[in-house]
Amino acid sequence: MAKILYFITDMDPTGIRLALEYKAEHKDNQVGICLLQDAVYFASKGKKDNNVAEAMESGIPVHVAKRDVELRGLTKLLQEEIKVLDYSEIVDLVLTYERIVNI
Repeated sequence: MAKILYFITDMDPTGIRLALEYKAEHKDNQVGICLLQDAVYFASKGKKDNNVAEAMESGIPVHVAKRDVELRGLTKLLQEEIKVLDYSEIVDLVLTYERIVNI
């Protein structure tokens, strides 16, 4: 079983769709998403065309960088299921996965 973490850094939803497709094709593998920089906007409540909600419904854990969320004023606007991590926790997260896909 492979463990793959998708790092997504911009507002292009391609990375989230790739994670969803990979999870659908490889159900036994563990897939995670970490939203950084401008990609944290995907974690906002009420976001139209929100692939993040679909990812969480399919069992993909979604994480966001705390600093990036705070810098963009999104702290109170995040979906409740999103895990907010500081940089040291992101490092720990990376170490739990075998492969990283940076998009």
